[in-house]
Amino acid sequence: MPIAYTVIHDKFHENAASFINSHEEDSIFWSTLVKNEYGDKLEDIIDDMTNFLESCEDLLNINQKDFMNYYDFEKYILKRTKDCRLDYTKKQKILEHFWKKYDFFEGISRIISSKFSVFINHFEQIYYARDSKLEKILILHDCGINNYLKYFNYAKQLYEWGVHKPDCKIIADAHDCGKTHDNLIFVSADKKMIEIITSHNTSFLNIAEFKSCN
Repeated sequence: MPIAYTVIHDKFHENAASFINSHEEDSIFWSTLVKNEYGDKLEDIIDDMTNFLESCEDLLNINQKDFMNYYDFEKYILKRTKDCRLDYTKKQKILEHFWKKYDFFEGISRIISSKFSVFINHFEQIYYARDSKLEKILILHDCGINNYLKYFNYAKQLYEWGVHKPDCKIIADAHDCGKTHDNLIFVSADKKMIEIITSHNTSFLNIAEFKSCN
């Protein structure tokens, strides 16, 4: 969920942002494992986004064609940026955000090109500002990277239910946190995982409730 909160073009961003913003006065925890994974993923995503944005800027600088509407603009960009690693949905959301930000009625090439240069200059600042805000909101429960080994049987049980290994480790961290914080609620953007877990008896975990933010 931290990634969905910071990455404003993530498909789960609205749900993650709504949840975190409405619970800022509550204690929201994350573990060392989650924090480290978040940092690594965010760095990779920003690298991919920067590559995509720079490719868009290059295309717009050499383009002499005006765009009839947003869909004409989107089609032109997406067709020529297939090699960029950023997933298709994030590309679309970035382009939509750009078009709406400047409220284009039609796309005159030289205007779009100049506006995109301004857009790209402020893009990373938006992400780093959200990252900084998240760091202030979340409380670190430091149980180490291999905490799940203390609760291996619990993690194994979750895995046998169909929970992915990385998520088993995160839930083990939440269980550890729940030992010192009563009525802990585990929240995830992965609705399918939450459905799997809640279909079983989880009384062996120090987690009061499993909840999806979607």
